[in-house]
Amino acid sequence: MNIKEVHDSWKQKGFPYYPTNSKWRNEMFNQLITFQRDKLVDRKYKIIGQSAHGLNLAWSYMPHAWGIKCGKMKTPMEVWEDEEHLSKGLNKILSGTFFMKKPAHMITESDMRSMLRRYSGTQMVSNFRPTAAAAMYDIFVDKESPLEGTQAGTVWDPSMGYGGRLLGAIAAGVNYIGTDPCIPTFEGLEKIKDEYGHKHLKYSLNRQGSETFIPEDESLDFVFTSPPYFGWEAYGDEPEQSSIKFSTSDMWKEKFLKQTIANAYKGLKKGKYLALNVANTKQYKTFEEDTVDLAKEVGFEHTDTWWLSLSTQQGGSDTFDVVEAKTAETKQKQQYMGKYTRPNVSGRKFEPTFIFKK
Repeated sequence: MNIKEVHDSWKQKGFPYYPTNSKWRNEMFNQLITFQRDKLVDRKYKIIGQSAHGLNLAWSYMPHAWGIKCGKMKTPMEVWEDEEHLSKGLNKILSGTFFMKKPAHMITESDMRSMLRRYSGTQMVSNFRPTAAAAMYDIFVDKESPLEGTQAGTVWDPSMGYGGRLLGAIAAGVNYIGTDPCIPTFEGLEKIKDEYGHKHLKYSLNRQGSETFIPEDESLDFVFTSPPYFGWEAYGDEPEQSSIKFSTSDMWKEKFLKQTIANAYKGLKKGKYLALNVANTKQYKTFEEDTVDLAKEVGFEHTDTWWLSLSTQQGGSDTFDVVEAKTAETKQKQQYMGKYTRPNVSGRKFEPTFIFKK
């Protein structure tokens, strides 16, 4: 087959979305809940390793994510819809540029998804790994235990996103409250909740921005999220979207980020924790520092920082064991433009999750 025939064959098949049949989804869910996530956690160096278990399941409920813009980068859907770009991408698979060289008849939907993500100048929106979320809940939230006399704690996820933390909450067995204004994202989250949520636990999903969600006083055991990066990922055109509602970075920081943190403070029980996963970017060079400063202004104490091990390719299937990590002040400037020192582990990248105590 020549490249045009390969292109036309895939266009006829249609976009390579993740499977949506119950059998496949149930297999993915079982892999998530049976995975031994405790081996991802290094309590000494406060590192949570990475595993892709459950990630593809979350993506299967979010087909619209393939077309969401990240800055000026192309979306995977734009590559798919452009004959020249798609043909070039297919040629990269055939020639072995991305991974092992394959003949046309052996190219899989998984190969196509990987190519569409990796194509030059392309960026897909990110999703939080369900295993990492579950590990965080394991660390900070009580579970239901008749022997110990404890009940499952309640968590609030201010920016639900694409289902990683919801699936993590289901896997960890905690009550979950979530907020997010994006309509198709919310619809996907509702389906995840309905299909996999535990009957004896509570899940309250709210289609609204976190800055407008006012939790009951001291009703929450943990607040944990990865907030949006102002102006980077265009999640939707709903008027409730924070980057649409607050058009300047200063306004967004004060009226969205700080207000969300204040709402978390109001809702948390005394002595409980807020965890915010953020990272400085070229577009927002002081996101980490600003987040810590705002939390302190609200009244929180910055007590700790956990580190999330990142994949170099979003959506990969790799699973890594936690390795011993040492912080290295000398590598600070090389690795990072901010003031919070990353763990020094060869071949790894990390993002901080700042822990704040009420």
